[in-house]
Amino acid sequence: MAHPKTPPLLFVEGPDDEHTIGQLLLRHQFEPRDLPEFRDAGGKDGVLRSIRTAIPAGTSNSLGFVLDANDDLDGRWRAVAERLHRAGVDAPNQTPAEGFVGESDEYGTRVGVWVMPDNRRTGALEDFLRELIEEEDSLIRHAEESTSQARVLGARFREDDAKKALLHTWLAWQEEPGRPYGVAVKKRYFRGDSETALRFLAWFRRVFEIVGDAPQPG
Repeated sequence: MAHPKTPPLLFVEGPDDEHTIGQLLLRHQFEPRDLPEFRDAGGKDGVLRSIRTAIPAGTSNSLGFVLDANDDLDGRWRAVAERLHRAGVDAPNQTPAEGFVGESDEYGTRVGVWVMPDNRRTGALEDFLRELIEEEDSLIRHAEESTSQARVLGARFREDDAKKALLHTWLAWQEEPGRPYGVAVKKRYFRGDSETALRFLAWFRRVFEIVGDAPQPG
């Protein structure tokens, strides 16, 4: 017996990803009715588990998955592709530069995967956001120098969190200091139209089959 179809779902690593992506979509004038239901998977391992379980559940026509490459893009994609194959979705050996979109004929589901920041590099959500800061922004340069100096002076953040520390330092100097990523996107501290952001939005439209003219940033 076929399960009734639920709304489209987008699985992400955590609330920062959810609110950043949600606000970016609204900035580009996507209609709320076009947005999928976000699911916080609780980290990259949770997103990988969701690929394995959500596709065979067969309850949604469209499923999207967003996870960080971190320091091993090829390894992350191998883990993704293995789970896609198990769910009956053909996947290439390398991460598609424009994001992956495929079909599970067995379960009647359209499936998309985006590996942050851009399917091409190691990195994470912070690398995606870094591209949304104007290159001529003098504060980001000062924040880079400040966070580097802070490490010399004994700042306790891990090297793996250096990019996160950089962005939060920069956000501390905005009109409303220390706002979360999603709020900062909404308030236009971040721009909304880097090359990577536009490619992400094009991937999103393909996964969730949103037709019509591409929205423009508001």
